[in-house]
Amino acid sequence: MIAHIVLFNPKPGISAADILVFGQAMAEAFNAIVDLETARIGRRIRVDLGYERPLGDSSYEYAAVLEFDDEAGLVQCLTHPLHERLGRLFWENCASSVISEVEFVDGRDRDAVKMLVK
Repeated sequence: MIAHIVLFNPKPGISAADILVFGQAMAEAFNAIVDLETARIGRRIRVDLGYERPLGDSSYEYAAVLEFDDEAGLVQCLTHPLHERLGRLFWENCASSVISEVEFVDGRDRDAVKMLVK
């Protein structure tokens, strides 16, 4: 499984209308991209463990995780015209982000650790 993981913060003062346009563009793209197996979006929750847990130098308010069977599906998504439109809106409306592609295996599989060794 290949995941496209996006953590992001919107620009300060972004309007509700701009957020709605961005959200509608996400839904439109996610529904049209054939090779997209799973699309999840969410907002950060804070679990009080007695200490802050930022990612790097900051925390991110929102996340999107898109899953594909293979790298070809990811490439199909990233080059899709609706994703290109979504990307333009993303960069217009986001103040900061972290974007990564990750290959996942089932972590309960005892052989999964082999993935950690190159």
